Amino acid sequence: MTMLQKLKKLPIVMLSMSRWDSPISSASWSLAQEFAKSQPVFYVDYPYTYLDYRREKELETVKMRRNALLGKGASTRLLEENLCSITPPLMYPINWLSPGVAYNFGRSLNNKKLAASIKEALKSQGFHDFILWNSFNPIYLASFKNNLNPIFSVYHSRDAIGAINEYTRKHGVSSEIEATGNYDLALASSSKLAKDLSKHSKKDVLLFANGGNTDLFSKAWKEVIEIPKDLADIPKPIIGYVGNICQRQDYVLLEKIAQQNPDKSLVFIGPREDHLHTDIKLDRFSNVFFLGPKNLKILPDYLSFFDCAIIPFLRNDLTESIYPLKINEYLAAGQAVVTTNFSDDIASFKDVIWLANTHEEFLDSIDKAIADQSLEIKMNRFESAKNNSWGNRIAMFWELVQQKVIKS
Repeated sequence: MTMLQKLKKLPIVMLSMSRWDSPISSASWSLAQEFAKSQPVFYVDYPYTYLDYRREKELETVKMRRNALLGKGASTRLLEENLCSITPPLMYPINWLSPGVAYNFGRSLNNKKLAASIKEALKSQGFHDFILWNSFNPIYLASFKNNLNPIFSVYHSRDAIGAINEYTRKHGVSSEIEATGNYDLALASSSKLAKDLSKHSKKDVLLFANGGNTDLFSKAWKEVIEIPKDLADIPKPIIGYVGNICQRQDYVLLEKIAQQNPDKSLVFIGPREDHLHTDIKLDRFSNVFFLGPKNLKILPDYLSFFDCAIIPFLRNDLTESIYPLKINEYLAAGQAVVTTNFSDDIASFKDVIWLANTHEEFLDSIDKAIADQSLEIKMNRFESAKNNSWGNRIAMFWELVQQKVIKS
């Protein structure tokens, strides 16, 4: 058996900054589900700290994990065939500490606790050897070799960690550079991210772009779907956005979209953080609707009734490093997509989307996008997304591993 064949049979332990039951889709969870089609996967929940627990202990998502968090019950939960979650015990809240001896000591304790929960989960299922995949959680196990001994390790950067917010920037930047150097293979989800991280870490970081669950999202145009209840009374045509409503958005542009399209509805699906990043009150427009987060499995039901989908991002250090999950999800759903030209990666879709360099171009493209809805065009959009399916991404990953194994 070759090394590559052995790796393809081993369980993958995947760390992430999101949890398996997060209200918004994540690349790490999608990858975990795709890998689980062919090999065991242990998905490690983003750890709760003691402070998180005190604040959130009455939430249902915390209650169902309580025994594991407090070390009073099994940490492993079978979610799907071949796919388990690991709920680590509570961690010490150390991000407030400055870099130095105290922070390093706290991090060492947390890493030891996290590694112990991983080893316990693997042992409970009869596994010893494994692959460690750190999907953009360098705060934990950036340095892992004192606690874990994986057969192969992968660090996967998915955002410009220094540009997200002050919290992630404080220790995240140095931790990510550390992780990039310690793992066998370093990947990044966008071309700019790969270039920048290679420069700062002095290590070759390879592009491994986000994909999409294209079969799931093609349901939006392939099947007859009943309109979701909370969408049924919203006037059409609908300009829709799916995802976190956060610092990435160009709120001045969104205000213009609402103002200049009174005959259309602007619908947002996802968690709201807009009040943290803008003084613009989109709620004041009667044609703006916030429907909250939805489970990934029912997102195609909503996209089926959009008349166009938008990605209204600013262009800055954060967004230039983003390859958004939603581009392949939108296109797989057959959607006409209007987006700002926020990165080189989004510009690579220029043949199947409306790519706007200015607010005026964005606003002018909306009517054109809404009118462009033939079945042939929807199929073309799906085909462009299908090339970027998670299945194809994983095939690409194994090719990268093969190259790495050969070089080694």
